[in-house]
Amino acid sequence: MVDESSIWVIESPVTMVEGEAVAYSIDWQGASNIDDASVSLTVYKNGEDVSSTVVDTEDNFVVNSNVLTLKKITAQSTDGGERYVVVVQADVDGNTERRKLLIRIVKDEAE
Repeated sequence: MVDESSIWVIESPVTMVEGEAVAYSIDWQGASNIDDASVSLTVYKNGEDVSSTVVDTEDNFVVNSNVLTLKKITAQSTDGGERYVVVVQADVDGNTERRKLLIRIVKDEAE
């Protein structure tokens, strides 16, 4: 049986407020090299790829040692109560690795 907890980044889940734009960072623990040219990012909402509407395509991925900072993700103003599943793929120490980040979106007025 596969330990599914290993696919979710340690920081997961995180919470965003509608309209907020955040560039999340992922720590690839124990890694010494992340090939920034290999990085890809896909954001799903309800199983549908919404990357084209929530990912800032003008932004860049940034690698600093074993930490990868993603392109900014913007929580859409109508997505309160929804969840985004972010799938990140990168060549890490010569291996193609994939990790997931769960983002919970809350409404402005939520308590």
